[in-house]
Amino acid sequence: MKKYKKITAILTAGIMTMASGAFAAEVMAEENNISGELKMIFWDSNQEPGLVKMAEGFMEKYPDCKVTVETVPWDEYWMKLQAAAQGGNMPDVVVMHPDEVQNYAEGGMLMDLTDILNGDVANAENFPENVLNDFKVGDSYYGIPKDIGTLGLFYNKDIFDAAGVEYPTDDWTWDDLMTAAEALTDKEKGIYGIVAENNGQDFYWSLIWQNGGEIFDKENNVCVIDSPEAIEAIEYAVSFIEKGYSPTAADVANLTDDQYFESGKVAMNFAGSWYLTEYTSVEDLNFGIAELPTGKEKATINSGMAFSVASSTENPEAALALVEYLGSEEGQTLEAESGVAIPAYNGTQQPWMDLYTVDVSALVDCASYGHSSPGFTASTSVGTAIIDEYMAQVFSLELPVEEGLTKIAEEINASLQ
Repeated sequence: MKKYKKITAILTAGIMTMASGAFAAEVMAEENNISGELKMIFWDSNQEPGLVKMAEGFMEKYPDCKVTVETVPWDEYWMKLQAAAQGGNMPDVVVMHPDEVQNYAEGGMLMDLTDILNGDVANAENFPENVLNDFKVGDSYYGIPKDIGTLGLFYNKDIFDAAGVEYPTDDWTWDDLMTAAEALTDKEKGIYGIVAENNGQDFYWSLIWQNGGEIFDKENNVCVIDSPEAIEAIEYAVSFIEKGYSPTAADVANLTDDQYFESGKVAMNFAGSWYLTEYTSVEDLNFGIAELPTGKEKATINSGMAFSVASSTENPEAALALVEYLGSEEGQTLEAESGVAIPAYNGTQQPWMDLYTVDVSALVDCASYGHSSPGFTASTSVGTAIIDEYMAQVFSLELPVEEGLTKIAEEINASLQ
């Protein structure tokens, strides 16, 4: 999984019609006659081997079907998908992002998958509710959950040992994090206690939620990032930089938070489960993982991708059967065994956990109190641009937190009107 970036596809509505639930049910009842060629695309080359294994499992079950898996780099993925959607020739199955599903669903580009989630194979009860709801538009679902992505506190054991600091535990508080960051910072050795990065998904969203705040009130369609709870959380976040316990915004512009952690220049880093493959490949990086510290409550992100079916597919029977299989216990177990992502299907995570010598249980356990990534409905790209503009000034200490968050809320809410 890549870091989530909010890129909105601009679609023309009504190009294709969405499949009805009755049609989907009829398709599932005639699985023995399913045949055809299908193409499935994703943006993460690290996950391609796992998707191929899942596709092979499907083809064993449906030998008259052929599935081709294609990886398109993130920077090209949505541009190509948008062009294909406008031309009515999208790939049969696409891995869909929660920030993009509304645009494609309302544009008539995706099939309604509600009946599959009401069925026996990939039933909705087997998936985290918030991940399911990320792909719900109106009363219908347009994605079968693929995986979940959570955030944990990754820590360098060697740095902790050298400083004589106890390893983080799952009951750490914000005060514990700050105290450890101070103790672990060693300017003479060029080591910082933590990276306080200007990154919502990878850092400050969780702090806002932990403090009882929200970024966006989806029910009332209003940005609430200027609430006292959110202001207090961001003030806590930037205080690591103010106190010298974190690299500055300018530092992180030259060397990413992950590069700081991988090179042993930082003791702690908020990082997503999707970084495990990268971190474990770094020689001599001796790290552990704990749940994120608790503020007023426990909170982290628990978002994920989903498998969607293009309404323009020439093989709807096969495409529907494929996403049902990909969301089944068998299909999700194959994903778990590939090790590249935490499967979304409840009870299939253990094979994924068993692949790592480091204890990754914190990344699974925290899913129970996870939050969906905040979206700004039809104005996702506008909202993201506004946040990027002012948060860059806040984290570079050029703009007071309250002033910056007030401007963000005012401008986003004005754009929504």
